[in-house]
Amino acid sequence: MKLLLTSLTLAMLIFTGCSQKNPDVDMTAKNGNNNATQMETDKKADDLTGMDTANGTSNDMNTNNNNVETAMNDANAVAEAIAALERDINKIYFDFDQYSIRPDMEAKIKSNARLLNSMNAQDLSIKVEGNCDEWGTDEYNYALGLKRAKSVKEALVSFGVDKGRIMIVSYGESNPVCSESNKACWDKNRRAEFKLLP
Repeated sequence: MKLLLTSLTLAMLIFTGCSQKNPDVDMTAKNGNNNATQMETDKKADDLTGMDTANGTSNDMNTNNNNVETAMNDANAVAEAIAALERDINKIYFDFDQYSIRPDMEAKIKSNARLLNSMNAQDLSIKVEGNCDEWGTDEYNYALGLKRAKSVKEALVSFGVDKGRIMIVSYGESNPVCSESNKACWDKNRRAEFKLLP
């Protein structure tokens, strides 16, 4: 009987003890799984964000490429318009060792002024380049080229071209269009040319 009571008590203690006992759970495995799941969720979110960022970057790049392409097209159109205008501008020629405008060049300067004041050219800057033949020293020819460019500038201004648009430069004898040593060639080198700038 004692044995039965002892066995019963022992069984009750075991059952009662087991029901109140907190189970040992391997939290690292569960947390590992949770962490893995969280990492997968974070990775998916990062991937989506990355896709959004990549798409945003791609869109930004496309916009930038379109802007660059538009700017290049605009620049090419301006360059072509300038080249067309420069082909129509008359060169102004000078007599030997002279910088005054010859009577036969006045109509050409007037024509140039009309062209330079036209709608197509009115926003462009004008560079007048003075040039000389090979006669004289370098210093003398640079000074003479500058005087020629200045004479042309003053003539253009007298025909209504805004003087603020015009700059002058001298190349002296350093920019010949002809290199033969004869009168016809020297005549071609004694000139003022025009360059248009945006």
